[in-house]
Amino acid sequence: MKDLLLMRHAKAVASAPDRGDHERALNGRGRRAAAAVARELRRLDARPDMILCSPARRTRETLAEFLDVYAPPPPTSLEPELYLAEAGQLLARFRRIEPGVRCALLIGHNEGLAQIAIALAGTGAPAALASMRSKFPTGAVAWLRFAIDDWADISPAGGELVAFVRPRDLIGGA
Repeated sequence: MKDLLLMRHAKAVASAPDRGDHERALNGRGRRAAAAVARELRRLDARPDMILCSPARRTRETLAEFLDVYAPPPPTSLEPELYLAEAGQLLARFRRIEPGVRCALLIGHNEGLAQIAIALAGTGAPAALASMRSKFPTGAVAWLRFAIDDWADISPAGGELVAFVRPRDLIGGA
């Protein structure tokens, strides 16, 4: 069994002409949401063995809130190709995860993140699937489980949506 946690970065400040998209920081609501989601994943016993993260500021700041909850923190890799990656790129990266990793967390961006989550989730609770397919909000996590031994075997519709965690369900209005 392999577990994949797909987390969209938390809520960031609006883009400004003097700063590029890559340098957008989390806002206060985003920091609170990222911490609440991380606490909920820990409560649910989701423990990543490794974290893959886009190097954008908002994903790194989401990661920092997440790492504050997990001690000791899992190994983390900041990977430039994850910045605004498309679904196909993400799937190719998942297939390269070392076989010994049982649970991996990706912190990334939409649209690719939502598209790959929807493509991979073949089964799950109907309400959770409908919610995820309807909107993958900032700070949300899709927890997918695959009945595989090697990440190279991950395939579309091959996963079960174990949980879809949204900040607004944890802290209201986030």
